[in-house]
Amino acid sequence: MSHSPTDRHAYGLRVRGLGHVTELAPAVPPDDRPTLTVRYDHTGPPPQPTGPDRERCARVLADGRRMSVRRDLSTATFHGPAPAPDLLAHPYLAAAAIVVNRWAGRESFHAGAFVSGGRAWAVLGARTAGKSSLLAALAADGVPVLADDVLVTDGRDGFAGPRCLDLREPVPGADLATRPARYATRLRVALPPAPDRLPVGGWFFLRWRDGQPDTAPPGSRRDGGGPAVSPVPASDLLARLAALRTWPELPSDPAVLLALATLPAWDLVRPRGWWALDHTRRLIGRALRAPTEATPVTAPTDAVRPAGATS
Repeated sequence: MSHSPTDRHAYGLRVRGLGHVTELAPAVPPDDRPTLTVRYDHTGPPPQPTGPDRERCARVLADGRRMSVRRDLSTATFHGPAPAPDLLAHPYLAAAAIVVNRWAGRESFHAGAFVSGGRAWAVLGARTAGKSSLLAALAADGVPVLADDVLVTDGRDGFAGPRCLDLREPVPGADLATRPARYATRLRVALPPAPDRLPVGGWFFLRWRDGQPDTAPPGSRRDGGGPAVSPVPASDLLARLAALRTWPELPSDPAVLLALATLPAWDLVRPRGWWALDHTRRLIGRALRAPTEATPVTAPTDAVRPAGATS
């Protein structure tokens, strides 16, 4: 395979056609990554959406743009005017990468990932679960972030995403430079270079405490408790991972999910106030230092300090 100096890599793929997207790291030959070439078509009618298929896929994306992916050509075509580079970095590239990686037998999740001990630790949760804000706080502490919103894995390694992280609002106390992105609906944080892939170490499932209001005053303890970490029962993990796959109608390799379900996993329950963020980070560190701990790790009442505004 020929190599171009404009090739980029993300999500375990060699990406062509996005040499102008600064959030994508240059690809270094040789490697074994599948290749994806990004194209644009504004001349004809966009394709109609198609159901699950192992050779072609056409989808309507969240903002109404249509995308078609062909396995035989290793291409992803965005129909209509060429998108702005910040949109190509995220979320458009992720939409195409999910399809191509599933065809390659890999799995993808609604998750970010940070690096500790030479491993990638996934942070999973539904939209607005606080994945990006937690990862931003870790990044501000100097913890490497491997991926923000989509984690691709082959069952052993997790692959790096674009070198950016998108926030809905600033994280108080986090000294991070941001710029507007995605039609000025997000604040984009530039991430430093990261390894192309790292072994997946385990999973953190994010959840807000029941009954906690969306905006609690700094230092408020209306929910009756701070953050807590507890192990996920092994019998539950496979079903949880399956539920957080991206585009679940696309085919998956059951062996990949089964391998991932053997890794350690924790529930990370938090109040919504920013005041609990510092101790949440410390609880993650404690869980990683004792991955076989059988009892929940909770925040002592006097350990949680106000840290500015609330989320």
